[in-house]
Amino acid sequence: MTDPAATTPTPPRRTRRGEERDLQIRARASELFLERGYDGVSLDDIVRDVGGSKTNVYNFYGGKDGLFLAVMDELIRDIVHPLQSLSLDRLGLRAGLRVFATTMLDVLLQERHLAVQRLVIAEALRRPQIASNWYSNGPRTTHAVLERFFRELQAGGHIRPSTDPARAAVLFHDMVIFDLLNRAMMAIDGGPAPHEIALTIRDAVTTMTAALDAAR
Repeated sequence: MTDPAATTPTPPRRTRRGEERDLQIRARASELFLERGYDGVSLDDIVRDVGGSKTNVYNFYGGKDGLFLAVMDELIRDIVHPLQSLSLDRLGLRAGLRVFATTMLDVLLQERHLAVQRLVIAEALRRPQIASNWYSNGPRTTHAVLERFFRELQAGGHIRPSTDPARAAVLFHDMVIFDLLNRAMMAIDGGPAPHEIALTIRDAVTTMTAALDAAR
C-alpha cells in the first residue's frame, strides 16, 4: 500500500525573496480587498501591482479564498494589538475601565477597522470561516483582556465576589461600542461626534463601576 504521506504535496520552501514578495502580495491584497470588496479583486489585479505570478499565490494560499482569509486574519490581529498590549494591572476599576474603553474606541472607530468590519459582514454568510476567525481574533480576544483585568481585581477583593468576570467583560464591551460602532459603520449623521464618545465612555464606566465595586 502506498504511504499517503509520501504522496501528499508539500508547499515549496520560501526564499528570502519569496518572503518579501509574499509580504508585498498580502499588503496589496489588503488594500484592494478593503477598497473594492472580495468580488471586486482578482489575483491578476494583485500580481500586476507587485510583480511575480499567480503560481505563488496558489502554492502558498491555495487561491484567492485562502489569500483572503490570511489577509483578513492579519488585519484583525493588527487591529486588536493595541488592546492586547494594554497594561491595566496597576489601575483601579474606574481608571482601568476608562483606559480600556478609550483605547478600544480609538481603535474600532478608525476608518480602516470600519472597512474591515464591513467586509466581514459582507462575506460572513458566503465564507463562514471569515466570521469565525473574526470573532476569535477580534471580540473574543478583546473580551479576554477585560476578563483578566476583572479577575485580578476580584482576587484582590476590589470587585464583588459574585461577579462573573467573563460575563461582565462582554457586557461592558457591548455597552461601550454597540451604538457608536453601528453609527460609524453606516455613517449615520457622519458618525458619532467626539463629545458623544466621551459621554458614552463616562456613562459606561460609571454604570459598570456601580455594579461591580466591592466598596459600594
